[in-house]
Amino acid sequence: MTHAGLPFTGVLFDMDGTLVDTEPMWQRAEQAIMAEYGVVWTHADQAHCLGGSSGRVTRYMSDLVAATGQPAPPPQSLAARFSELMLANLRDDPPGPQPGVAELLQQVRDHDLPTALVTSSTGDMMTLVLDAIGHHWFDVTVHAGDVERHKPDPLPYQRASELLGVDPHTCVAIEDSPTGSTSANAAGAFVVVIEHMAEIRPAPRRVVVAGLEGVDVAWLAQQYY
Repeated sequence: MTHAGLPFTGVLFDMDGTLVDTEPMWQRAEQAIMAEYGVVWTHADQAHCLGGSSGRVTRYMSDLVAATGQPAPPPQSLAARFSELMLANLRDDPPGPQPGVAELLQQVRDHDLPTALVTSSTGDMMTLVLDAIGHHWFDVTVHAGDVERHKPDPLPYQRASELLGVDPHTCVAIEDSPTGSTSANAAGAFVVVIEHMAEIRPAPRRVVVAGLEGVDVAWLAQQYY
């Protein structure tokens, strides 16, 4: 089944780094927490964790601390500290949409396409971002607390598609990380992935772009297969 004469039936958006430039906030929070243990958070660490859930990231951070010979801090305590820093950053400096995002969201709405926001962030973080860019763009949302398994598992995108009442195999997902694009592809979606912080290679049902400027519904329809 097609929608509005298009070959896909819904558009599923990642949040951090895709819709809004929050990745520097994540990086500052990760650097600050690791500095409390005397550990330097590197670009390689940031790229490895890109798109991951708070649980995945804080387990990785705990292992980094343990590798220095210090007692490993519980990931739960790191997650609480992480949430504290990120929520403060989002309140103090609400993010705006990335270049091309507002235009794409409007076009998707103009075509009456069902939309979902699929994020590894917590519900509180997601709410603050949506307060800044607009809740009305998305018919449904899936955040870290909504699913038992997180990206790169396909479950977040499967859940979003289920909530929308569409087949994930007939959806387009917009992502920016290897973790997220793996999740969306595994769910069956066609993926447009923005390459900026980590190297991402084209793959079956995946195209790589430098950014969302110029990416519109007509372009998505041409790329989709």
